[in-house]
Amino acid sequence: MNDLSHDQKIAEEITSQIDAQQTEISDISWWDTPVFMVFWALVLVVFLQFFSRYALNSSIPWTEEVARYLLIVVTFSGAVICARKKSQIYLDFFHLYIPKVASRALFFLMDMITAAFFAYAAWSGASLAQRMGHQRMISIDMQRGYLFWTIVVCLAIAAIVTFARGIHDLRRHPS
Repeated sequence: MNDLSHDQKIAEEITSQIDAQQTEISDISWWDTPVFMVFWALVLVVFLQFFSRYALNSSIPWTEEVARYLLIVVTFSGAVICARKKSQIYLDFFHLYIPKVASRALFFLMDMITAAFFAYAAWSGASLAQRMGHQRMISIDMQRGYLFWTIVVCLAIAAIVTFARGIHDLRRHPS
């Protein structure tokens, strides 16, 4: 019974930390500015699409495609924020029941796997951008390569940030 109450206390502490992190916005930094700019551009384009379609009864043709691409950019640039804040989804259950040294090694391994995934995705994206970046958008006469290279840059930054954070966390907490 004593172990159960200890586990419940740990679970309550973790839950309260998660709740505090979800309501805390003081960690917004200059890294987040481009993401917010793209997000508000997306909001503006979607509003323009909605207004033109339902209020003016004549939809602006380019808004759907631009909104789609802005959503893609918000998603991948948001990965940089997640990497910076260490808020990617992972299973944080087992580390409660293993020794602290093993837990640190597990978190380091998760960071390295995540960084490797982002790096591989950036490399694959660069290959795709080189092959297909010359294609034009349908409603706007602009190359899709700008979108592809933006995604590659976001993934590369996420890989670098995740790798550096993993190394920093490993050095910060001595065994």
